[in-house]
Amino acid sequence: MDVETTLSERPRYAAAIADDVLRAGNRLRHAFLQKPMRFAPPDEPIVRLTDSEPPVILIHSGFVFRCCVLGDGRRAILNIAMPGDFIGLDHLVLHRATEEIIGAANRVGYYALPPSELWSLMARDQAINRKVVTLLAEMRWRSDRLAASIGRLDARARICVMLLDIYERLPRNGLNSGLTFNLPLTQEQIADHLGLTLVHVNRTLRRLREQRIVLIERQTVIILDLDRLRECAEGLPQVAELVEVCRNDRHIPVL
Repeated sequence: MDVETTLSERPRYAAAIADDVLRAGNRLRHAFLQKPMRFAPPDEPIVRLTDSEPPVILIHSGFVFRCCVLGDGRRAILNIAMPGDFIGLDHLVLHRATEEIIGAANRVGYYALPPSELWSLMARDQAINRKVVTLLAEMRWRSDRLAASIGRLDARARICVMLLDIYERLPRNGLNSGLTFNLPLTQEQIADHLGLTLVHVNRTLRRLREQRIVLIERQTVIILDLDRLRECAEGLPQVAELVEVCRNDRHIPVL
């Protein structure tokens, strides 16, 4: 088999764990849904660095991101979560948060589960253990993809990869699968996520609009040419996703 083709194929989880992961995912979400829903206004922390025993979060509505502030005051957005995503799984083993979790440019609805309760749930249910491991693996794959993008791609390609990744994650999370979708991120937040300046993001988005590839207006993304958008990500390793499981999983409704 051709090596290049093998490396470009999207990884799949082993069939032996797929059914367990599907059922465990439903049970895991159910545990979060027993908690009262919380809300956070735009650009406000859900988890702060000063929080002791920070919770694990399940996003119900809105986008959130995890970020850190560098020594010179610049902010780096490390990953972005959308409705149906878990964030803060590392809080299972941390006494305090190492980064803040903040709502994006929208109101966020979420559920929070204390780490001690999740540990108890994992102790009683080995399949949930495996589900948590797969979630951590997916987070690592996304972090690796972001690092590769920032390290090797120009601004145009970075933005296209980010938009394509979000577009492909939406239907897996039971959300919009069309070529038009909501992206509640400011241009400044996009810049902080991709290691770019605000001016560079603004200029690149204008060029993408002029080239009839993608249009972003009032936090709405309209993909004008999906094939050309995909071309920008060609050669970058695919994010590993358990497509078969995600397609059949029962995700929480979006407000």
